[in-house]
Amino acid sequence: MHNLIVYLSFLTLPFSMTMDPNLAGNTAAIIENSWDLLSNLRDQTRMTTAMAILAENDNRGIVLSSLPGTGDHAYVPRVGFHFHLHSTAPGKALLAFLPSDQRQERVSSLNFRRFTKQTIADPEEFEAKLRQYAKQKYAEDIGEYAEGVNCVASCICSPKNEPLAAIWITALSVELPESRLPDLAKEVIRTAEAISQRLASRHPDSSPYVDETLEQAKRFIEERFTDEKAIHDYIEGLYMSASWFRKQFKERHGLSPTQYRLQLVLDKAKRLLELTNLPIKEIAFQLGYDSQNYFSRAFKKHEGHSPAQYREQQREADLSDPANSVSKTSTLPPKPT
Repeated sequence: MHNLIVYLSFLTLPFSMTMDPNLAGNTAAIIENSWDLLSNLRDQTRMTTAMAILAENDNRGIVLSSLPGTGDHAYVPRVGFHFHLHSTAPGKALLAFLPSDQRQERVSSLNFRRFTKQTIADPEEFEAKLRQYAKQKYAEDIGEYAEGVNCVASCICSPKNEPLAAIWITALSVELPESRLPDLAKEVIRTAEAISQRLASRHPDSSPYVDETLEQAKRFIEERFTDEKAIHDYIEGLYMSASWFRKQFKERHGLSPTQYRLQLVLDKAKRLLELTNLPIKEIAFQLGYDSQNYFSRAFKKHEGHSPAQYREQQREADLSDPANSVSKTSTLPPKPT
């Protein structure tokens, strides 16, 4: 799962006024429920795959996510970059999929800056291109923003067929020549439509990718619960917002990742206190604590007793019930000879 180099931005970003109200403001949900499909598109084409939305109060698009291509000539757009709409495939796709009145309003306020000799700088020619893109369901950028860089894009749409986000593939022209764009556009359109269908369902967050991610994270915490930093780094490295992941984890397992890790730590601490004569300092060290005092405070906060008091109570209980003592002793490993 962690074999991809991923760049994500889950800052609060403005959405287009055309976004479905049920999805607006939930950038993370769109990305998370798209990520496996975008990854598949990247793997099939070997091109960089990316996603963007329209900025609400600016005639720009905003790059939300980017999966670097696996070919020899990858071109990777920077996450968070605000790009011009008239000279890029995702920008033109977002405009083309807008209702005609909103499209005309946007186009009328564009600054048709010419970046290369291929950039369309005439509004009428640009409008004609947008109508063509809307009909064919994809837009192209053939060196219009940067010489030698080509792109093909389509849109993820709401049930009302309004654009939620654009997805696209891009690479240097040596790897993505103009002649390949129509065939690769079919894969981009297929992926965009699959994401649209997923998001239109009642429970978009129940994608197989999200389910698998939650289960893998749970297993990782169980295996590495004594290493708090490793768990933190694991969560931060997921292909989703850490805050959204923690919310989903708690809904699935009843505890947040931090609470689940602490529960595992405390369960192990109690077993070591009951079944061994290890010094409390050594138990704290085995459980990932640098300080015995910090471990003791954490233990007492959750159990109501210090580790020493807990051990003493358990031993008193064993004395009053020899059968319980024998049962616990039988679980201890044999002493080395």
